Amino acid sequence: MHKAQRLIQLIMLVNERRKFTIQELADECGVSRRTMIRDLMELSELGVPLYSEVGSKGGYRVLREKVLPPISFTEHEAIALFFACQSLRNYKSLPFNNEVDSALQKFFHYLSSELKRKIERMRQRLVFWVPPHELEAPFLKELLEAALEQRVVAIVYEAASRRERMIQPLGLYTMNGLWYCQAYCFLAEDYRVFRVDRVKDFTQEADQSRRLDTTEEDIQTWILRTDEGKALELEVDLTPEGVRRCQSDLWLSRSIELREDGSGTIRTMMSASYASWAVHFFLGFGTEANVKRPQAVREQIQSKLREMINQYAASK
Repeated sequence: MHKAQRLIQLIMLVNERRKFTIQELADECGVSRRTMIRDLMELSELGVPLYSEVGSKGGYRVLREKVLPPISFTEHEAIALFFACQSLRNYKSLPFNNEVDSALQKFFHYLSSELKRKIERMRQRLVFWVPPHELEAPFLKELLEAALEQRVVAIVYEAASRRERMIQPLGLYTMNGLWYCQAYCFLAEDYRVFRVDRVKDFTQEADQSRRLDTTEEDIQTWILRTDEGKALELEVDLTPEGVRRCQSDLWLSRSIELREDGSGTIRTMMSASYASWAVHFFLGFGTEANVKRPQAVREQIQSKLREMINQYAASK
């Protein structure tokens, strides 16, 4: 086997194992012990973080993160990966902030001069726009790890009020530049969606005896479910300007029935847990939107408007 091929095979072998000896690797690669020692030294020089333990039960193991073997990309694959990373640039918080920047630098460094020039030209003409937010989401990575490990965690969540909650995160998603965590809330005894930037404190020290036993299929079902048992009918009349504003929202844009004059009506089903969001969202439209259903949302908008009238009348 050619030395370069052997080193690539060696990277894959050490990544697969928690612990290994020189002799084990030498036997698998069909080389002498001395050759294997030289190969491991070369891997270390290439940046593979190897750690040795002495003694009868000693051996080698890989520290920290595993290192992938070299991968070949076509020109179009390289461009696609580069711009996939670029599309995350406007996010204030990511679960892997430093890793995106370092991966992009490494990737760009090894591209050919011609491909670098092509990407630079494309960067001036192709933009993945995500509304930038200055909101911090300091516990984004921790919530993702809790979802992967299916752990119950304690958070302090700030919405209309600040409350402590015990939740079991199921997954994260991002929309319009903001991060959301879908989780089972033990306080509400139901599934809830939490804005990650509103999580003001986080601790792993929670009662794990309450943890839900879930399969990957269960998690996907819960993340994608629409709360059909608590669904509300949403009906909103829109002026042409209201239509234009709603068309920028991925979810609402699919439910707009357009009329010839450019106005339209939204007709769709909405989870009851989104009622508060609908109140604040359509209240900001002013006269460009008129919520017909659900009645509870309409009444809350009326109540908010009365509060605003009283607030501004008192300031005279």
